[in-house]
Amino acid sequence: MGKYVSIFFLTIIISIFLFFLFANFISGEGDEGLIVVIGIINVVLTSFLISLIYYLIDLIKKNIRERRN
Repeated sequence: MGKYVSIFFLTIIISIFLFFLFANFISGEGDEGLIVVIGIINVVLTSFLISLIYYLIDLIKKNIRERRN
């Protein structure tokens, strides 16, 4: 389970870094707070989904190995 937690936090860190890097180019005047909030929510949810996909891939691989034996 620690593997998936590491993937989750690593994805969050990289995504937030890229979000703030590119948010400077995209954001206009005035709605900057709203863009940051929506962006961080998207980053967290996407990171969670990526971690779940890795978990499902490993689970499927494990089930395939068990069926062969």
